[in-house]
Amino acid sequence: MLLITVPHARREASLSHDEGAIRMVPILKAALDTAGVDYEFLIGDNTFRGIIDLNRGEARNTPFAKEMAKLLKDAVMHIDLHSFPYVDAEASEDEAITAMGDDLRDWSLSDVVLLTVPGITDEDFVEDMMAGIEEVVTVDDIQTDDYNFITVFAQVAMDVPSILLELNEDSVPSYPAVAAAVAEVVAVRLGLVDA
Repeated sequence: MLLITVPHARREASLSHDEGAIRMVPILKAALDTAGVDYEFLIGDNTFRGIIDLNRGEARNTPFAKEMAKLLKDAVMHIDLHSFPYVDAEASEDEAITAMGDDLRDWSLSDVVLLTVPGITDEDFVEDMMAGIEEVVTVDDIQTDDYNFITVFAQVAMDVPSILLELNEDSVPSYPAVAAAVAEVVAVRLGLVDA
């Protein structure tokens, strides 16, 4: 089973939610159904990110984290689904640099960004996903030292290959192609179709 977590799905007036990830959910469900992939979505739509970020260690005792731990027991792969707002190359640092120090001007050059944590993220899963997605859109692999509770927990504590997939919110028209590519990569890794 593939587990897809969407921790920032509670819409907030401050726009700190992941609108692109929310919009991708039904598209990705349809693509996974078409590919015959067994999956579960865990949607973080009950918690405001401004109060507690479900993607940080502070969330380890939340109902979301407890349900995630249960679902990971049956999962063989995990995708942590996020999105980011497009930021123009001419934007100031105040507009472009996230609270975690990431430069969205760099990210905005791609339709999809895979965030990887060196020494933790499953390299084979990332390589397969990069190869599949880059057939349809522009994708980048950005290494981060940022502590990502969800993918680190899945990969290290539960031994489930896990990746963090960031969608460019300005690339919505490409979401169906991205979803189909993700579903195909997962189906191949599960042995449902030949490579």
